[in-house]
Amino acid sequence: MRKNAVTAILLSLIMMIIASVETYAQKKRPTTTKRRPAATAPAVVDMRPEASQVSEQITIFTKFLYVYGKIVNGLEFAEDQAKRGQVTPEIVAQNRKSKEALVANINGLRVGIEKIVQEFKSNPRMQVQYLKLSYASEAAANAEQLASASRYDEAGQAMVTAIQRMAETMLSMRLM
Repeated sequence: MRKNAVTAILLSLIMMIIASVETYAQKKRPTTTKRRPAATAPAVVDMRPEASQVSEQITIFTKFLYVYGKIVNGLEFAEDQAKRGQVTPEIVAQNRKSKEALVANINGLRVGIEKIVQEFKSNPRMQVQYLKLSYASEAAANAEQLASASRYDEAGQAMVTAIQRMAETMLSMRLM
């Protein structure tokens, strides 16, 4: 009987331990974690007007670049003919005027970017974009110099660089 009593006591102890563990597991534990103050969300800055200006310049540049290749082919052909002495002085003069018009158009593109650069420079919240856009302006100025030196391929590459830098400016606006 003694064996049965010991077994009964052990079984009841085991049952009590199991029951207490089950009830302990089911109890909701109080949370003692400290709440952090709600982080204030950074103020969203609306850069759509500025982004629109840059987007417009990208559009102007890409439209110009679309016709640039055709213009340059004509200029290069005419310059090659002039070197060979196969054209009249009137055609040489017309070619010079066309080249000057091309350089003036590139200058106009640069001036368009430069205007926005100055606006961004005076706006404290646009300093990152100001720097990025000023690199685009430098690339446009480089294209102007290269075109006036009849280095048309390099000038075209400089204009592509200007477009890329304007696109980087747009990206930095989206991420702000």
